[in-house]
Amino acid sequence: MDNTHRPSASSGLAGPSGLAGATGPSGPPAAASTKPRVQSRCFALLTDFGLDDPYVGQLKGVLHRLAPAVPVIDISHGVPPHRVETAAFFLAASHPHFPPGAIFICVVDPGVGTPRGLVSMETGGQVMLAPDNGLLHLAAEARPDAVLRRLDPARLPEAQSATFHGRDVLAPLAARLAGGESLAAFGDPVLPTDLSRPAWAVPRREAEGVHAAVLHVDRFGNVVLNLSLREWDRLGACRLHLPDGTLIDIARAATYADIPSGRTWLVAGSQGYLELAADKASAADRHWLKPGMQVLLEDCR
Repeated sequence: MDNTHRPSASSGLAGPSGLAGATGPSGPPAAASTKPRVQSRCFALLTDFGLDDPYVGQLKGVLHRLAPAVPVIDISHGVPPHRVETAAFFLAASHPHFPPGAIFICVVDPGVGTPRGLVSMETGGQVMLAPDNGLLHLAAEARPDAVLRRLDPARLPEAQSATFHGRDVLAPLAARLAGGESLAAFGDPVLPTDLSRPAWAVPRREAEGVHAAVLHVDRFGNVVLNLSLREWDRLGACRLHLPDGTLIDIARAATYADIPSGRTWLVAGSQGYLELAADKASAADRHWLKPGMQVLLEDCR
């Protein structure tokens, strides 16, 4: 991650807009105001809980009990269990579409109950809460101005369970932030290098080529790599080394429909990352690719 991040004091989310009683005047629309736009409160949830168990409902129940006027938006609860890299991709791809004032509660936490710690990120008026396992890395990498904090357990809501910090710690904390409290009261700023950075978080350019990790396989079988368009959009034709030892030649396509039948090529995905894709077929099934796997792109042009 770029070390241009710098810790700084931040007031967090300013004011309790979006809570009960925040209504506008009746009558015709007023003339445009020069006052700063009030931040729009919402909670955004991202978990690997699925929908078969009561965990999502309990998380939402705590939020509704503590901040009943703040809407709750589900980004996804279908992250594959324990796949932190997929959650990191979902967060990085989704948060730019939310307004200032959004509070993201991200719970893909295979280390819950261990000393792994909880962290936060503030950028553009938004707040993101997550375990310190790399989940915030991709979002923070794209935001050099982000303020990262390590949350102090002594200042956080007390957990009722050692295995459900999303419900017992992060949800009550999010409600307090929505009510106007500052993140500065719950943790101190840190540098990106102070936080967890798993191997999948950063592509490696070495003499033999570019080592990339699979972040996600979508329902169409498109394979999202950890190659952001922000940094890697110039990649074109390459030789692709797959985990099973197979070597294939790939090129760039503007759309999925431009990929020749039976071939796998690179596409600039709508979520801001390069994808391995096939037209009307699953590139993941064709090449046995899953999140967490590594591929090598060599002789890229």
